[in-house]
Amino acid sequence: MRLMQGIGALVTAALAAWSFLSPPVGSWAFVAVQFASLAWLVREMRRTDAAALSARAREPLDADESDVVRRYAFYFTYPATARESASTLAAMGLATLILVPWLIYKLQWTQAILIGMMLFAVGRLTKLVSPVYALRLAGAKGNREALRLLSAHDGAARKLSAPEQPGA
Repeated sequence: MRLMQGIGALVTAALAAWSFLSPPVGSWAFVAVQFASLAWLVREMRRTDAAALSARAREPLDADESDVVRRYAFYFTYPATARESASTLAAMGLATLILVPWLIYKLQWTQAILIGMMLFAVGRLTKLVSPVYALRLAGAKGNREALRLLSAHDGAARKLSAPEQPGA
């Protein structure tokens, strides 16, 4: 799979600018692209198989490592796509926070409500595609489960990395 290299964030910014310049048309385009990209990401996350991922590990995973791999299978299966998706989701979240008040001001109620409601999905998906940041935040608040998963992350990532080359 070829990486988009920031194109998702640029498309989001361009659509947000179009929504500012022409709210009736641009905001519907923003809604359509945001919905399509969120649907694609959810579909890809559901297609990821945590059991197959654990089976390809170089060494057997501990219980904590297995738990973190099960919860964040997409992140461990496609790390580059997860990073790109995280930046695109961040751009969507920021654009939403700016667009919704503007669309309300311009009396584009339907689009403002749809874009605002999708912010909940953006927030949830961001936690799933960038778990280290989310676990660090939860750990800083004293969440022991997050600290346990965070401590297991590096071991799981090391065990799931590409196998060593024979003879190297």
